[in-house]
Amino acid sequence: MIAAALDMARRTGNPVPLTPDMALDRAYRVQANAFADRRQPIAGWKIGLTGEGIRIALGADAPAAGRLAQADILRSPAVALIGPGDYYVEAELLFSMSRALPPQDAPFTPDQVAAAVGALHAGIELVTSRFESDDLPLGLLVADNCMADRLLVGDKVADGWDDRFANMAVTLDGPGNQSARGSTAAVMGSPLLAVTWLANWLAGQGLLLDAGQIVSSGTCTGVTLVMPGDRVVVDMGGLGGAAMEFTAGS
Repeated sequence: MIAAALDMARRTGNPVPLTPDMALDRAYRVQANAFADRRQPIAGWKIGLTGEGIRIALGADAPAAGRLAQADILRSPAVALIGPGDYYVEAELLFSMSRALPPQDAPFTPDQVAAAVGALHAGIELVTSRFESDDLPLGLLVADNCMADRLLVGDKVADGWDDRFANMAVTLDGPGNQSARGSTAAVMGSPLLAVTWLANWLAGQGLLLDAGQIVSSGTCTGVTLVMPGDRVVVDMGGLGGAAMEFTAGS
């Protein structure tokens, strides 16, 4: 029932009342069922809780994953309709996978994951809660698809992984002349480690990180609140960027 309610909230903008927290295994089942109601294949993944501070605050011992449909993925520059709730943006390094990583006997290594990456892009992730509050405990956060809403794919930064991208300056400008400065190193010390975690987590669920999927590896700049009329621009170390505007809608 909660899965259907979350899917309805996504479609209508009418939030779901907060419920008691749930165990992670149930939360991921709720997430998968709510996504299945959309009857669309998984086009990408988002990785959340990639900062140690937020994991400690939520009592998490690992990052968390959320699913993205093709309809959730936009190309820069884009205008996004946002509803009456609170919406936030994050600057992220995106991984476009060129080879599938199906389950195997041993855990994937970062080198194996890097070899499966076809391209890196600048990205902006838009997040919001389908619950009445965005101050969620761990189980509800996961059930709510880690608050994934839409993902903007910007300029290509490179044709594959290079270790220099483990600690690259990232800037998110806007709104109101705000500027958030960060680094890819904020993502578990290297975004490649986050994607390696995802590949291994998926394998543990009997799933795969597939060719053609996009992975939003984790926030480099924290979260920034946006409202209709705002514009956000991300720069990835001068190697590429992404731009997104917001307008009132549903």
